[in-house]
Amino acid sequence: MYKKLIGHHPNDPAYRWIWKSYCQPKHKIFSWLLLKDRLSIRNILRRKHMHIDNYNCVLCNQGTEETTEHLFLHCPFAQQCWLFNLVVSTDSGVIDNFNAIKSQLHSQFFMEAFLIILICWTIWTARNELIFKANQINLQDYRHNFFRGAHEHGRLFWPPRRSLLEGDSGGASSRHR
Repeated sequence: MYKKLIGHHPNDPAYRWIWKSYCQPKHKIFSWLLLKDRLSIRNILRRKHMHIDNYNCVLCNQGTEETTEHLFLHCPFAQQCWLFNLVVSTDSGVIDNFNAIKSQLHSQFFMEAFLIILICWTIWTARNELIFKANQINLQDYRHNFFRGAHEHGRLFWPPRRSLLEGDSGGASSRHR
């Protein structure tokens, strides 16, 4: 009866892999809000007619409005945060890019959804540290926080390889197609 009243809307597979991931519930809810474009980023605050001094991304200071796609995929800081040599599209949305990233990982040792969620969570916390505590997070701090979060979940070995903490991830950088 409920489906008849609201209609049936097929969900993207990304929503299913979020809820089946081994992340903490707070990370799952965060990811769901991210994919639904409901995080309180500056673009959404503007759409809700909330006045703040600046709607631009605080992580890159390039005068680009903070949107979900920019903050998690296209911001230079975010691109450096992705630990693998992943291809993201500037023409696709968050869900399409996350599905593409998930298919590119092909890892036997990591849960793809777990990695994507934890990388986005760490970018989000770096952004919030800067906005709410005026604490600028550099790439090495970001990587340390990522691996600490992964260790808390028991999904990665701790301590991480020194090369990953120092930024040498085997030529890993995000590329645009």
